[in-house]
Amino acid sequence: MPRRIMLWYRNDLRVDDHEALHCAASEGAHILPVYIDSPTPQRHTLPGNPEIPGFRKKFRLESLLELDQRWREWNSSLMVVTGEPADVIPQLCVKYKIDEVFLNAETSHDESRQLHQLTRNLNGTPTSCRFFHGTPMIHPDDLSFELQDLPDIFTQYRKLVEARMFVRACFATPTAVQALAHDEAPFEPRFPETIADARSALPFHGGESAGQKRLHNYLWQTDALRTYKQTRNGLIGTDYSSKFSAWLANGCLSARHIFHEVRRYETERVANDSTYWMIFELLWRDYFRLAMEKFGAALFALDGISTRRTHPPQGRDVATFQKWVSGTTGNRFIDASMRELQLTGFMSNRSRQNVASHFVHELGMDWRIGAQYFEALLVDYDVYSNWGNWAYVAGVGNDPRENRRFDIAHQAKTYDPEGAYQKLWLD
Repeated sequence: MPRRIMLWYRNDLRVDDHEALHCAASEGAHILPVYIDSPTPQRHTLPGNPEIPGFRKKFRLESLLELDQRWREWNSSLMVVTGEPADVIPQLCVKYKIDEVFLNAETSHDESRQLHQLTRNLNGTPTSCRFFHGTPMIHPDDLSFELQDLPDIFTQYRKLVEARMFVRACFATPTAVQALAHDEAPFEPRFPETIADARSALPFHGGESAGQKRLHNYLWQTDALRTYKQTRNGLIGTDYSSKFSAWLANGCLSARHIFHEVRRYETERVANDSTYWMIFELLWRDYFRLAMEKFGAALFALDGISTRRTHPPQGRDVATFQKWVSGTTGNRFIDASMRELQLTGFMSNRSRQNVASHFVHELGMDWRIGAQYFEALLVDYDVYSNWGNWAYVAGVGNDPRENRRFDIAHQAKTYDPEGAYQKLWLD
């Protein structure tokens, strides 16, 4: 009798390089693909309850819809259920006689608590859980140190990892899958009303095929990776940076896949500072995941992981927050970035650092509500990178320097010397 395995999709919305899927298919198991649409934790209330556009939700639904279509090719469909995983999954396990739940590990505080509740509810039942590590570039078992020994400074971590860099090979998409039949309602998403903006630097769709297409285009068709380090601080257009982050955040692309494509590019085209920098950025992504696993809920606290006696600002004035959100602070460089975020769900990495610094150090606002606002809007929201970067800018994260204040006038002069970006979004 073939084993029955539930494949619980979380932030891994793909079939390529998916170890859990690969293992289940290789074992000849009957697989039930499930996604739980559960409420997002509201860590901090946003002053004035600003309107949240639906760009992030739209990208997620597009990614789920394509995943459903991939499973239909295997004569099945993606089961999308609303509720709390700790309640929904045990019920489904009973109904479909599931032997084991396969899932990719998530290490943030909320996801870990959610999983703890699930395992507690499954305790004493015939169903167990098996965990995989399909999100980081480097498998945790391949690190040369234990989690408690993770350096508090990224540079120290990077040197340790680069001294013996090893990234596991990708898992091929299964050629055949034994799907477990189910009688749940088909996935028919209701997309939020959004207006496409021709100025958007991220005019892309969610889903695995779109992510694969973008990866191929950025490396092999446009050769844009060759100059990535020189262009990565750009502000206008689709190709100043890779834009892989949205597909990475939803798991439509794996970091391992990107790494190995970059290595192939280095072999077949060129290896330079730009190709190194792409992998450097993926190391940062891994580091933020590890930091949150190590420090847990501390990275959502006002003082973060800082042991300094000074505290970051904690203003929550509604009028000040609303001006920042609506791009009406009076600082054109900041306002342009915030208008772009509101109208597209995206802004560049350079803009994110500037608006975060302005929010904390110029406006004197609580960095956590800035991070919460980004969480609500960003198409490429990732809990680890978002909260890690905000804590970093606030001076309470993984950074030896306390003052991360940016000179906004200097930043504008350096990165928007002709004011083209400001004109694009404000005039």
